[in-house]
Amino acid sequence: MEICPKCERELKSANQWHNCVKVDIGDLFKNKSKELEYLFDQLLLEVTEWDDVAVSATQNCIVFVHNQTFLIIRPMRSQLDIKFYSAVKLNDPLVLKSIAYSGRYENHIRVTADGHITPAVFMYIKQSYKLL
Repeated sequence: MEICPKCERELKSANQWHNCVKVDIGDLFKNKSKELEYLFDQLLLEVTEWDDVAVSATQNCIVFVHNQTFLIIRPMRSQLDIKFYSAVKLNDPLVLKSIAYSGRYENHIRVTADGHITPAVFMYIKQSYKLL
């Protein structure tokens, strides 16, 4: 892994294209509910325990990278948009959409500030981590 000297993001290679903007993760939760930040913290605590996970922020989302980006979390006004990948289309009521993308499926789950993160969500994220 390489570190960009400007934005301090971890990159796979020195010349890798990325959105080179230094953003504090906390800034993405300004004017959002504490419950939403708590839900994100639950995800963060679990996922950063896995081997070789780099976490960084862009202007509107938090990116989790193993060998490739396997998880993107976008804090919205009252919910978190959780994007992850799978080898097959997911037909689960939890999954808002599952779209074919570059030989795999891009999936979205939305968790509201008054909701909670189920074991199924963690299972899907772990499968995405192993896939990529």
